[in-house]
Amino acid sequence: MNSEDSPDAEDGDEDFGQEAEPHQGRGANYDLSGFMESIRQISAWQDKMLEPTRRHIRQMESTRRTIESVMGPGNTAYQAALNAQRHYQAIAEPILALQSDLRDIYDWHGRISDVVRSVSLPRTLLDQLAATAALFLPGNLVGLDAEDLYTILEMGEDDGLSLAWAPRAEIVKALFPLEERQERYALLGERRGDVLHDVDASLQSVTHPELTGMVAILSAATRTARAGFGEGAQALAGNVLETAMKKHGNAWTRRSFPQVTYPPRAGHHGTIGSALGDADDWGDLTLRQFKHYLVLAGMRNAFGPGATQDTFNRHLGAHQASPDAYRPEFVLPAILLAHALLRALDQDLDRPDEEEDDA
Repeated sequence: MNSEDSPDAEDGDEDFGQEAEPHQGRGANYDLSGFMESIRQISAWQDKMLEPTRRHIRQMESTRRTIESVMGPGNTAYQAALNAQRHYQAIAEPILALQSDLRDIYDWHGRISDVVRSVSLPRTLLDQLAATAALFLPGNLVGLDAEDLYTILEMGEDDGLSLAWAPRAEIVKALFPLEERQERYALLGERRGDVLHDVDASLQSVTHPELTGMVAILSAATRTARAGFGEGAQALAGNVLETAMKKHGNAWTRRSFPQVTYPPRAGHHGTIGSALGDADDWGDLTLRQFKHYLVLAGMRNAFGPGATQDTFNRHLGAHQASPDAYRPEFVLPAILLAHALLRALDQDLDRPDEEEDDA
């Protein structure tokens, strides 16, 4: 929900009609037309302010029904969604019924957000998460079980890459039996054409106007990689990753993990490290946060400090360019990281048309 949904402080002082004239006795004439006009204006204002609440109730009901249709009503994921909906309604119904002073509405958005974030994701729920993948996982990971999901997170952190939305599930599954990073890098290199094709196809879903320029540059990176100019492709992908993080990524990370305490003036590495370190081996993640963690998992290495590297490092590539910083095995990880961040941002950023609707 946008911040525009919450009424400004000035809204509470708005005059919704003429003041009622003082009581002048039993036979006095009342200005009924002015009174009714005040009621009409108040009603219109209430409808505008309360529509986001009604919309959230509809969305949560739709989510609950989707989980029920996939898994049935007797599973823990369904119960978690049902409990969240009940908590939400418990907060929203008094507002919708206007049983309290209108000024009490001002803090409802924060309270509802706390309820949604409180739906926890213990490790035992990962099987349910996989079953409801359409809601909480990138499409290329549908059908993977809990162990597969944890393996993907481990590979992301160890290998400095993201497997969210691309490449195709067939390639992702082929990485699981491989024990060494260089083996996994080699497999991605062997399937380079398919990986680049999957990235290009996935980027077509990124349509937010603030991201389309970066999509164009990342698409140039995939073309450059196909042409055999790996250093150029890695540089382009690294610059897209840096630009996306600087413009939107840090704020997106903080929104995605609001429970984390971030260092003052933290850079990319500090922000990402704080979010990943707070997850306690992923056991404290919520359903909504798992996909975000999946995107961030490989990015800590990309923005890590130091003068040497075993995985793609955007900082060294930009500030200490050398053949060691530009290796053939870093090309696809760099492209996959930039691609995953753009996909995640495209889903999270407000759309101009949505802002107009909520204004």
